[in-house]
Amino acid sequence: MKTRGPLHRAARAVARRALRRAARQLAPPPAELEPGAWRLERDALGRLTVDTLPLAGVADRFGTPLHVVDAVRLRENAARFVNCPTAHGSGVEIFYPYKTNPVPGVLRALHKAGAGAETASPYELWLAGTLGVDPSRIVYNCRIKPESALHEAIAKGVGLINAGSRLELAAISAAARATGKRARIGIRAAVPGTLASHCGERIDDGSALQTFAEALERPELDVVALHAHPNAELATADELRAYVAAVLRFAGALRTRLRLDLEIIDLGGNLVCPTVTHLSPVVARVQMALGREAPPPERRALLTIEDYVELSTSQIETHYKRAGRPMPRVFLEPGRSMTSNAQLLLLTVVQVRSPDDTGVSTVVLDGGINVAEPLKGERHQVFAANARPGAERRHYRLIGPTGTSNDLLYPSVYLPELQPGDVVAVMDSGAYFVPTSTTYSFPRPGVVMIDRGQLTILRRAETFEDLVALDRLEAA
Repeated sequence: MKTRGPLHRAARAVARRALRRAARQLAPPPAELEPGAWRLERDALGRLTVDTLPLAGVADRFGTPLHVVDAVRLRENAARFVNCPTAHGSGVEIFYPYKTNPVPGVLRALHKAGAGAETASPYELWLAGTLGVDPSRIVYNCRIKPESALHEAIAKGVGLINAGSRLELAAISAAARATGKRARIGIRAAVPGTLASHCGERIDDGSALQTFAEALERPELDVVALHAHPNAELATADELRAYVAAVLRFAGALRTRLRLDLEIIDLGGNLVCPTVTHLSPVVARVQMALGREAPPPERRALLTIEDYVELSTSQIETHYKRAGRPMPRVFLEPGRSMTSNAQLLLLTVVQVRSPDDTGVSTVVLDGGINVAEPLKGERHQVFAANARPGAERRHYRLIGPTGTSNDLLYPSVYLPELQPGDVVAVMDSGAYFVPTSTTYSFPRPGVVMIDRGQLTILRRAETFEDLVALDRLEAA
């Protein structure tokens, strides 16, 4: 196989620069969303504020990288789910997925607002108990459920244990026998078009029906729920209707074939966050090659929280009313749409390098993919937190501090002129930023909450000592 030499690489570099110049000339910079979409404002000095509190000042006080939670927006989001009025009046039951943002201070606020806990590991099950969540308000979803965790969940009366496959039934049954209590279970079914290999028994090949049939034959199990998950963003009303219709078709088959009347239909989550754009691998590569950032989402075309709750519940209600049967309880597990836009990540500019021959300046920040891994496949709005009035907007490439070539947060973004010491705010860090952050060369950031101008530390930043707290440093 021939190796590509320096001339080939040089030619590719020339072509890439030419493409980037053409892209800059042919297309204007994409419009950015307004700060008000996140309850942010700019004061007379150009500083980005939450409830009149300048974010740059918060960064000065606590250091960066730093996550900032907006308590008001968090409560608003929770209330829109928990208290959303529906046509039939019964509403839905909300269970927040701990894996989305496992910060106890955030979780406490959501539980206080009426959300239950969706736990996907023995640790999260333990954490829900530690935070005082009523066991009946816990859903335990996990591909691997250790015997000890199953014993605990059944003994404490966890409201619902969802089996992700037929292979889990024997272990759940054994744990129920050992505790002397029946386990309330659901079975996850993969509706056609979703990722069956990810989790759940397939509906289209009969595996899901067979799994329900086997579960019903086990006296230790109280089969009460059908669990499903779209495994992809639900962004439009048509996508939601198609997904719910597939779930209801299978619920009908369970009654017809197995005479099972469900107590619960658990629709999972994946409602779109209106201020985040998911980038396919192809789009991400094109963005990288052309040095162009993806446009923000078209918010008017997307499902709102109210639409999501009303459409899903009304569709289920109509189905059961036509069948002349009582409507089951409806569980939703919203994660991203609950907390993403209630949190932001502050980073400090360390270096601003001279523009390259395409006119793009590289900015080095004090946090990168180590604290913002979702940016590999998502477009998040970024703002200058202390923009100076009248500052010229410039074309930047934002990179992180780690020694890896893929530590690229934004290949292309237009911001007011940046200087070392300035602070930028990456929006929507409330979903999967915290749990996917790593200790790759740097400690993980702290988390603070702003509640109508009052600051509370939810999690202090890690120290160097924290990184080696479990290690033996002295010679053996």
